[in-house]
Amino acid sequence: MSYLPVEVGDDYNKTVSTQIIQSLYKTQFFKDIKVEQINDTLQIVLTENPHIKYVDFLNNSEKVVDEDSLKKILTSMDLVQGKIFNKKQLHNLIKQVKAAYIAKGYYNVKITENIEIDAQNRVGIEFDISEGDAARIKSMHITGSKVETEEDLLDLFEIGEADWWLLNYFTEKNHYSKIALDAGIEALKSHYINLGYLDFKITDVQSVLTADKSSISINIQVTEGSKYTIGTIGFSGETLNESEASLAELLTINEGDVFKRQKIINSIKTVTDVYSNQGYAFAQIDVDTKEDKVAHAVNLDFKVTPKDKVYINRITITGNTRTQDEVVRREIGIYEGGLYSDIELEESIANIKRLGYFSDVQMSVAKVPDFEDRINLNFTVEETKTGTFSIGLSHANNSGSSFNIGVSEKNFLGTGNTLNASMSQAKAVSEVEFYFVDPYFTEDKHSLSYGVFAKKTDGSKLEVASYKINEKGGSVGYGVPITKDTRINADLKLSTKDITCGATFAASYEKAQCANNDKTEAKLSLKWSSNTLDDYSFPTKGSASSLNLGVALPIADLKYYKFNISAKDYHPIAKDVTFKINSSVSIAKGYGGKELPFFERYYGGGSSSVRGYDFNSLGEKYTNDKAKGGELSILLGVSVISPLKFLKDSKNMRLSAFFDAGGISREISNPQKNDFRASTGVAFSWLTPIGPLGMYVAQPLFKKAGDKTKTFEFTIGTSF
Repeated sequence: MSYLPVEVGDDYNKTVSTQIIQSLYKTQFFKDIKVEQINDTLQIVLTENPHIKYVDFLNNSEKVVDEDSLKKILTSMDLVQGKIFNKKQLHNLIKQVKAAYIAKGYYNVKITENIEIDAQNRVGIEFDISEGDAARIKSMHITGSKVETEEDLLDLFEIGEADWWLLNYFTEKNHYSKIALDAGIEALKSHYINLGYLDFKITDVQSVLTADKSSISINIQVTEGSKYTIGTIGFSGETLNESEASLAELLTINEGDVFKRQKIINSIKTVTDVYSNQGYAFAQIDVDTKEDKVAHAVNLDFKVTPKDKVYINRITITGNTRTQDEVVRREIGIYEGGLYSDIELEESIANIKRLGYFSDVQMSVAKVPDFEDRINLNFTVEETKTGTFSIGLSHANNSGSSFNIGVSEKNFLGTGNTLNASMSQAKAVSEVEFYFVDPYFTEDKHSLSYGVFAKKTDGSKLEVASYKINEKGGSVGYGVPITKDTRINADLKLSTKDITCGATFAASYEKAQCANNDKTEAKLSLKWSSNTLDDYSFPTKGSASSLNLGVALPIADLKYYKFNISAKDYHPIAKDVTFKINSSVSIAKGYGGKELPFFERYYGGGSSSVRGYDFNSLGEKYTNDKAKGGELSILLGVSVISPLKFLKDSKNMRLSAFFDAGGISREISNPQKNDFRASTGVAFSWLTPIGPLGMYVAQPLFKKAGDKTKTFEFTIGTSF
């Protein structure tokens, strides 16, 4: 009754009848309304609109307009389950859905609806979408540019004229999309402003469709204007205990530099960090710009508003369905009751990511009601698989068919401890191993590790010298943190080796090492390591480096030492593109009148060293063409790494172009140029539920007669 514009006792006439009908139609609850006067009674007969039972879209491609986008359109128009259906809404809905497809370049999209009303007056709606083909970009030009080449400017757009045919099949670069065009235009504006052209303008954008809407020609006209430089730089507001000179030293800009917006943004962040790292979580840095159109200069004033110091009220962790709270919390370098610090929080997030237990780590900040100087922090993590139980048969290029059964878990029972227990049998190596690591043996990150193992190795089946070793032993290790990112670890391994040699060996010391085939070893290893990588699986910035010294102590039969220095550095060079350089130098030598045991030599070639050459094939060889190995190993690799952008979900995949170089020298003191090889190629890595998979195609460089090459390899357990 509240929708009726009349009450009992009011006069009734045709005008009132019309008002009643109009008022009730406005509610959209009814599809038919009749008003009749029977004596002194006003009778209103209503036919309700049906309620929506379901709405489905048929034949729509997730790649073009995904289901979430379609649901948002339905929700915005109240065309969802349980709501009252009004047929007039269909026209607007179809119009909006078509607009979504047209924005992606699908001008020939057709949408038909099918409506069914059941006996309970509930309506089911189906939309059959015939997408057609996206309009192809026939030509695309940018005119009016004098400073930048058209080719460089067109590279700022995700769309454009077709790539060469095979690449275009994946990238679909010539598929027109207004959304992509608009994004490219914004990138074009940002590009020029970042170069100092503040008067840059896009004067015209022409997009001309063919009559059949199958192709489109695009022409963008620009006016570059003059290049601006930075005039004066000043600071105002409440700079507190920071002097203007000290703040100016932190900036990435100077007076007279070309005006670059990104450098201004970087400078704002730098100044903000100064205050946020002192507890001013909500410090605000605004830049007032004044353009001098005559001098073509921009004067900058950084206005500092620090606001109040902020303290941490509560820290919560969510999403850790398996990992214990304490495992995450101990990686957080900021505490409840302590001052807020941006740098501590950034390092905390990096620490949690480096654990390798989570596929995603996010942090959110919430103000505490009624307390301006208090905030709550929440770390949201997404668990990933950290262990495997395996049993089965497999085949590898290097070691043949194998049987394995085992458990490998780097987050055992969610405690952050590592447990490996395995047994494997392959053509070349059979092994039983148990290994345990507690990274937080003490509260201040001292680690404890221990393990036992038994291993049999057939060197001839590893493409090296003909020998067999039956080894048994155990180890214990202890680690101590030096700084937030560096550690020192010590490890003592005790083992016995039963050695059997074939007829390969020619050198007198090799024969001597085989003569007494029972060897004992007490090996002490010291390792210094540093890790600032931003992610465990796919780093994009930071480095990981280590120094390793291992000495077989003179209390046992074997006397030798090994030293290794290695480093991996990652640098972002573009959005989602990372440059990686890795290097390693290893030396080994006997001491106390002893030669280096032949089974402790270094070998090279294959997926973990110089790709494109066969496993363990580099360096000097015996007469049977097996590698001798050497005392010196040098490896260098550079890679450019990127996700597979042409796939919708490629966060667990990476594609890289690489250059590998390295070699094995028989003697430390006498490396030969002929010992070294190089290769180039492309590699693919994928983190799957069964473990990391990888493959590469490589082209050997500087190949010599007798080299064993392998241009393609598929590996399990390799990532980059």
